[in-house]
This record gives sequence, C-alpha cells and structure tokens, in this order.
Amino acid sequence: MDKTEHLSLSNTIKDVHEKLRKSLHLTQDPNRVWQEHVREEDLRKKYSQAMMKLATEVWGGKDCRIEWSYKTCTDFFYHGGLEKFLSREKKIKEFSITEEGEKNGVSDDGMQINNYLNMNRQLKLLDIGSCYNPFSKFSEFSCVAIDLTPATEDVLPCDFLQAEINKSSNVEDISDSNLEFFEESFDVVVMSLVLEYLPAAEQRAIFCFKAWQLLHQNGLCIIITPDSKSLHHNAPMMKSWKTALEKIGFKRIKYEKLTHLHCMAFCKVSRISSVDISSCKSLSDLLYIPQDFKSYVNDDSPIERSEEESQSICEQFLELPNRD
Repeated sequence: MDKTEHLSLSNTIKDVHEKLRKSLHLTQDPNRVWQEHVREEDLRKKYSQAMMKLATEVWGGKDCRIEWSYKTCTDFFYHGGLEKFLSREKKIKEFSITEEGEKNGVSDDGMQINNYLNMNRQLKLLDIGSCYNPFSKFSEFSCVAIDLTPATEDVLPCDFLQAEINKSSNVEDISDSNLEFFEESFDVVVMSLVLEYLPAAEQRAIFCFKAWQLLHQNGLCIIITPDSKSLHHNAPMMKSWKTALEKIGFKRIKYEKLTHLHCMAFCKVSRISSVDISSCKSLSDLLYIPQDFKSYVNDDSPIERSEEESQSICEQFLELPNRD
C-alpha cells in the first residue's frame, strides 16, 4: 500500500471519530449522536472497509494485539494462570463477609473453578467490534463476532449499545436469526480498539458492564486501546479505567504497554456488581480518553490538519499491530 492510500484510510478512521466527538460536544446528547451515527450507513461502511484494509495490509510487527489476546487467554485458562491467580488472591486478600453472605474480593465459586480446570474444550469468545473476525483462526476459540458494521459475512451485525442481556438460557448458539445474549454465557469477551470509538464515557461504561454480565465467573474481559505516548504518559487514565472495571466486578490480572497500545485483561471476580445498567453514568468520570477534553466550534467547516498532523496520523496507524 502506498503512502497516499495509507493516509487516506487513516484519515477516514480519524474523521469518523472526530465527527462523533464533535457532535457530542455540541449536543451533549449521547443517545442522539449514536442514533444519528447508526443511520449513517454509507459512512459506517466506508469506516469498516478502511479498518479491515489497514488491519490486513498495513498493521504488523511483533506487538500484535490479536496474538497478545490469544496468549493471555490460553495462559490463563489452559496453562495454570487461573489457579495461580486465585491462589495468590486468597493469600493476600482478607475477606470480609457482607450482610448478604458475599465476600468482598475474589469469589471462590468452586463450580466455575472446576469448569476451567483441566480444560479440554473450546473457549467461547465474544469479539465486540470485531470488523472481520480475526480470532476465528484459533482452534481454541468458539467465536461469536459482532460489529455495528461488519466488514465480512462471518461477523454478525449488532448495535451492542442497544443489545439486551437476558437471564440465563439453554440457548447454545448465536446466529443471524437468533442474535440474543444471555448472562454468563461466554468465557472471554474482547473489546479491541472499540471503546475509544464510542463518543461518550457513559457508553464505554455500558459496554464494560454488559461484558461483565455476559461472562462466566472467572471469565476474562480483554480491553485494548491505542496510545502512542510513552508508558507513563497516560498512566492516570489507565489507573482510572482499572478503578472503573473494579467497581463493576472485575480484577485486573494483566497489563502491558505495547508500542502503540494499552493491553489489559480483567477477570470477573464477583457475580454482584456495585452498578447496574441504569447507573453506568456514575462511571463516566473514570472511563475517559484524552480526546474527551477537546473543544469544538459550532460550525460545519471541514476538519483541517497541518501536514505534520496528517503525517502523525499516518505513522500512528502504520505502527498499530495487525488484526489478523
């Protein structure tokens, strides 16, 4: 891919993000902004195709987010990671018993622990904002890939922000004709390069809470978000995200700053959350991204960038790890 096409694709991604954030800044109405975006089918298709082309033709290198996610999951479920995590937490955590009889900390749910011991089955994985189902190449995963605007036919169209999470059911498979979600039905939920797509922090909180609902006890939530700054530049933001996820009912088990990415893995440690779907707004101050603080003027002029800014965008997308 030549530099001109690369820059054009990168600008397509950047412009959609900018448009969403500008609309939110001017209207202060996340629901309205999202519904307007859902109606912009042509724009979303252009974005989706740009993402897939960048992922499959440009992004590469050792710092691959898909490989990172794969190794994190297999180490945790197949190679003793869960047992080590629970053993360590049991030693360092002093549990206090609440009035409900629940423990404050890691829940010792024997049934679910046994479910993951001596694993000889596939892990059921939900890939939110999948684009083109990159995890399907791994035999260890039984994948359900969803996206607001799928780039390939094996990804199911779904507005996850509006999706309802139902009580547990015996339904095993999700298909085009049966796109329903049920509590505690997945071993892994992946949100890779997706939370920053959402213009409002409240919407990011909803995604994280729904991920918690969908996971089995001791299941993993993988979150990957871009950042080309140095390791410590946005450390307060990562600490804030960690706090938000812990309030929902997660415990961070792994964090790694790759060249242009923050990679995080959270274990579902509690089946009771301090928030619910209606109170996700309370986490808004925690799930912020730097772009949330940008100001926009109320005009319809196109977004203009200097040559230096455009080159920076190109380099950032050039260095992002690949998706396949």
